[in-house]
Amino acid sequence: MNSTILNYSLNKFCPWLIVGFLLFFNFGYMKIEPYAILGLMFFMERFNYKVGYSVAYCECKGIDLSKDPNEPIE
Repeated sequence: MNSTILNYSLNKFCPWLIVGFLLFFNFGYMKIEPYAILGLMFFMERFNYKVGYSVAYCECKGIDLSKDPNEPIE
């Protein structure tokens, strides 16, 4: 049980800490780039689960949006 919590915590928060440290160490606190990159990382982390779920749902139900809806089924 303890290793599960530790693994989850390390996988969830270590990338943020490492990337944040490297960004601010290389760019500094006075530039806009580290804040923009961290904001984009937050956006990516927030919506990647929803996109993955949507893709899995469409594949499960046989929904293919790349086909023309007016095209007759073969």
